[in-house]
Amino acid sequence: MPMITLPNVNERKHVHIINPCAGDGRLYEGVKKAVSQTGEEVRLTEGPGDVEKICREEIAKDPFVHLVVYGGDGTVHEAVNGIQNSGRALTASFSVIPAGSGNDFSAYANKAAGFTPPDLQHLDLVKTTRKKADGAEEVRWFANSLNLGFDGQVVLEADRYKHQKGLRGNTAYIAGVATVLLKKRAVPVKITLEGITDRVSGAGRTDGQWGSLTETWNGDSLSVEGEILLTACANGPFCGGGFKGAPLCSMTDGLMDVLVVQNITRRKFVSMVGAYHDGTFIGEDGQVKPRFREVLRYFQCRKMHLLTEEGYCLDGEVYDSAVDLTVELVPEAVWFASL
Repeated sequence: MPMITLPNVNERKHVHIINPCAGDGRLYEGVKKAVSQTGEEVRLTEGPGDVEKICREEIAKDPFVHLVVYGGDGTVHEAVNGIQNSGRALTASFSVIPAGSGNDFSAYANKAAGFTPPDLQHLDLVKTTRKKADGAEEVRWFANSLNLGFDGQVVLEADRYKHQKGLRGNTAYIAGVATVLLKKRAVPVKITLEGITDRVSGAGRTDGQWGSLTETWNGDSLSVEGEILLTACANGPFCGGGFKGAPLCSMTDGLMDVLVVQNITRRKFVSMVGAYHDGTFIGEDGQVKPRFREVLRYFQCRKMHLLTEEGYCLDGEVYDSAVDLTVELVPEAVWFASL
């Protein structure tokens, strides 16, 4: 098969995708003025799903197009699904201008990762496959994180605070945490992880009880069954508008970072929130700090399977019952350029 030489970002057609109401319209006016001097194209969204649809349309017209999306993590979620579903993920590319209430993908990809703008950079994505009751399969991709349990419930409450109270970002997330904490409930789940590496060590690989959970090892695979407070599967280190819940995570290492937290008391959870926010519950050497080992596990792996009736979130977008969900890291799945 002949090699394809990809054009760099500056050689590509640029299409800017933006909600005209973002920032009370001021952002759109600024973008319109800027691109009028370059002759680049602007596409406007009208509602949920439009970013995904526009990405597919533009890639169909030009497989080497560079898509500049304006928004938060939900916008990125739509963009990567549009790119993947176009069948041209190996040629098209995208950038994101952070303009949402949660910009965790951008916090890493545009800043913390240290990528050289505007060079093209391959990023990993995570593919989820949900088996429905009728036997059909639904495939969705996420760029930043999957959250189930406490974190997923917080997303729902934070979204309510954003729309009803006008709170934004980290403030809305913290308000959501406080609300869900008052109603705290356990989540029954069976989690199976495959391809676990030795880069992180929070506990030995031995079968048995871990609090209320049962752990069963089989080589580099682990099954955890019982009631949990939360689990998060991360492709990037940040969530919830700046919480560093997966501090060792990278979008270029071919691994997912998975956090599992026991169904702990409210008081115990509150005592952990600061370390969870700052990502200091685990050291750079991959060792979970002793006082956290009894309540959480941190793994790096390549595949996860979830069995639960609980709803879940992908990049902050809410999905109903996971039931039977397979989650798999796909290395170098999309081209990205930081700005």
